[in-house]
Amino acid sequence: MRGYRPRNLSPTSILCPGSAILSASSMSQRAIVHGRTHCLPTSNVAAETLKAYLLTHPARCRARLYSTQPVQRADDSSSYKNQVALEQDKKSSFSERARQRLANREFFTSLLSSAATKRDAKAYISRLKSPAKITGEQKLTAQDPHAQVEAGDLLGRTRASEASPVFTQFANEQKGEQTIEEQELLHVALVKISNVATMADDLVKGIAQTLSSLSRLSIAPCVVVEEPPQDDPQASRQRLALAANRLVTAIDSLHESGARILDNVLSLGPDGRPQVFLRKLLTRPLRRGRIPIILPIAYSAEQSRAVSISADEAAIALTKELAGVTVKSQVGEQQGYRNISLDRIIVVDEIGPIPSTKAMDKKHVFINLEQEYSALQEELRSSTDDAVSQKHASNLKMFKDALRLLPASSSALLTTPLEAANSARLADDGVSSVGTRRQKNPLIHNLLTDKPAYSSSLPAGRLGQDASALPLITSTVVKRGMPVTILPNPEAQAWTAISKPRLRLTDPRIDLDRLTYLIDDSFNRKLDVEAYLKRVNDRIAGVIIAGEYEGGAILTWETPPGCSDTDTDRLVPYLDKFAVLKRSQGAGGVADLLFNAMVRGCFPNGVCWRSRKDNPVNKWYFERSRGTWKIPGTNWTMFWTTPGIFVSEGNKSQTFLDYEGVCRTVKPTWADAKKIAD
Repeated sequence: MRGYRPRNLSPTSILCPGSAILSASSMSQRAIVHGRTHCLPTSNVAAETLKAYLLTHPARCRARLYSTQPVQRADDSSSYKNQVALEQDKKSSFSERARQRLANREFFTSLLSSAATKRDAKAYISRLKSPAKITGEQKLTAQDPHAQVEAGDLLGRTRASEASPVFTQFANEQKGEQTIEEQELLHVALVKISNVATMADDLVKGIAQTLSSLSRLSIAPCVVVEEPPQDDPQASRQRLALAANRLVTAIDSLHESGARILDNVLSLGPDGRPQVFLRKLLTRPLRRGRIPIILPIAYSAEQSRAVSISADEAAIALTKELAGVTVKSQVGEQQGYRNISLDRIIVVDEIGPIPSTKAMDKKHVFINLEQEYSALQEELRSSTDDAVSQKHASNLKMFKDALRLLPASSSALLTTPLEAANSARLADDGVSSVGTRRQKNPLIHNLLTDKPAYSSSLPAGRLGQDASALPLITSTVVKRGMPVTILPNPEAQAWTAISKPRLRLTDPRIDLDRLTYLIDDSFNRKLDVEAYLKRVNDRIAGVIIAGEYEGGAILTWETPPGCSDTDTDRLVPYLDKFAVLKRSQGAGGVADLLFNAMVRGCFPNGVCWRSRKDNPVNKWYFERSRGTWKIPGTNWTMFWTTPGIFVSEGNKSQTFLDYEGVCRTVKPTWADAKKIAD
């Protein structure tokens, strides 16, 4: 099997998989049951690529064009005082440079630990580039929108009217004219932060540092503060103001362009829903590198006063505005909306990631809304577990409402204040291994890779400090995602060897042409469809399809050598094809969706498969399997997720022998008829 090639595979990005040697002959050892080992750190090519790009493309900021010290004059009677002030200014400048060097070191340290692969780095950089360059004509228009003179203006205006004062605030926006700054594509992250008023000072400073890092990575943070509602409206306002001021103070001390509190951006529309009152109030600070801190307060024309709204309502109103949902018919306004891309919805909340009552780790690493939303909401709202809060359900609903307004490439992230303030701290023992990885800042990592900090299909033991420990999952990545179709549905009909009649690939629910194209594209080889159908049609356990045939898995019941097809107790659950379209590999978590559906819902008791020994995707398989075996005399490596099938090299279980026999004897069915093992 080599149809899926994850895009995150490179010598610098894959952690060395752990192993426990099971025989004395370590050099000839072929079976590996996953455990733990230590690996030497390697240089991160991806981060170096990003670092080079960022050093040559600094983020937007406003340079200080003046000095706070007066110019010393030769005839100044207070020259001594001025000299002392100058020395103090030099010391202050030195301290400022030292502080900046420390900030740069922390930033690039976080960058080095968060970047995944060089391909991820290149993909991130390509997303930052504007889709179109500004032409000379556009530049002229942007610099002086009134430079062109019409003949009617020369004859039709009087001197008196020409001299009359005219109110021109935001006039260019009303006429659909844009500055050069406004023609650039602006990437935005909408961030909701809860309970800042009671947060520890070091957490507030750490979050401010992360927000500044996001800005340096060319994504402009737009922050909404959230505080628990108070019985007294005045007390609520004071608490919101305290939270906003704490954030602004912290950001101003770290971020060159600073932050700005906005309490007049929102108003209540005719339908009573919050909306952005004046777009420029929101976009101008963002484009100038300042971080707006927005209070969930909206002006009500009906009541002639400002009223409190929920932070989720404010976030949805801002999403609509930044996504262009409220765009009017003017061409200029439409262009302005197209020049803003809302890439991320981030929630920083002490309640932490979305809990799961079914998964071993009790937390969701990744949520595919198209597939999981309804079941998750029902699970959250009906749970009696103390670890489950109704706020989890409201955060999930806000994600769904926001992401449905945005392109499929946008994503959401739910994390804790501690993780948002994390600056790439090391695990306690400081040793690199499968179970001890450098802790990543989830906001930075998700921005650079568009993925969770850890793969959602990675077994729990791979994340803990030892194989038996449960991992500390602190963040949930949410995407609109894609539907996952499983035939037959394991919730209605369990996948068992005795199930009859068995599914066939000619079933009308399966588009065989699209499935064939998926396999051909993923494996980069032509499938002999007739021969393949002849081999599998009476053996199919089930088929898993992701989205519109962006990924797929075909699973079969295989008969071990020397065994009868009627001996259902020994039929082997086998992953025959695992394919992802080339354009979807490494994006959207398609492979994780397929793998999770297979091992959690379809074959929870275990499944086996094979892959060429030199297949680079084996590293991905290795991390997700319970064990591997290099089959002697073949070019195959066998993988399995079934527990307890390998006792020792001299004492193999019957299940292991059946797995090996199937992986050794299954015949490839490719149209090129090459003998190269697939």
